[in-house]
Amino acid sequence: MASELACVNSCVIAQGAPIAYLNYFLIALIAASAIALMFFQRKLSMKISLLLKAVLLTGIFSLLITLLLASGNHDAGIFNAVHTSALFLTLIFFATSYLFTPFIAQIGLKRHQDSRIEEMLAECSARIGIRTPGLYIFEDATRMAFVVSALKKTVFISTGMIQNFNEEELRIVLMHELLHIKSGFFNAKRFLHSIRAGFFGLLPVHLEELDTIEEMRLDNQLMKEGLDIQPIRQKL
Repeated sequence: MASELACVNSCVIAQGAPIAYLNYFLIALIAASAIALMFFQRKLSMKISLLLKAVLLTGIFSLLITLLLASGNHDAGIFNAVHTSALFLTLIFFATSYLFTPFIAQIGLKRHQDSRIEEMLAECSARIGIRTPGLYIFEDATRMAFVVSALKKTVFISTGMIQNFNEEELRIVLMHELLHIKSGFFNAKRFLHSIRAGFFGLLPVHLEELDTIEEMRLDNQLMKEGLDIQPIRQKL
């Protein structure tokens, strides 16, 4: 145990005063945000809670980076192995989400072609000023639509959705999914989820506020465009 504490101390101070002070600052930031979440989360607003979680996870990731710089200055230990493994897994998870998520999402799905939806997607993309993403229509009676943001951003929509919604409703659905892409929230979500996944989900940090806040914000943005998504939500 004493040797592991010495390993931690060596990692923190090994890069000289500036990095050592940075490490101490990050440790204090992590501790403060963790304490606030543990004891005051129920009293915090959704946005403040999410901000604290983002600070906590970003602080952990930053500390893993600075500790990696010092890892070559002393013998390997349990602490050194744990933080190096967590950093490696975080980076692998994040990189994999960029490269393979669209392909993973297609597993078990049967593709369906619909030129009308393709044209609609292109029109909606032009309307909000983004590049037309990929489209994957899959055969499923469930009314479902979602977007995968990776090197190739792709909108997934089920045949059940297409068959049970009229053209105007489908346009609103596509606009909603495209606004997900435009918002940039995907990068934040992948980053924070990757850090948590790097610790095999052992960090007790839930990120449901990310989806809730984004959905509320996009619904308001659609309303400003004169598009009401609430009737569509009621039909899902």
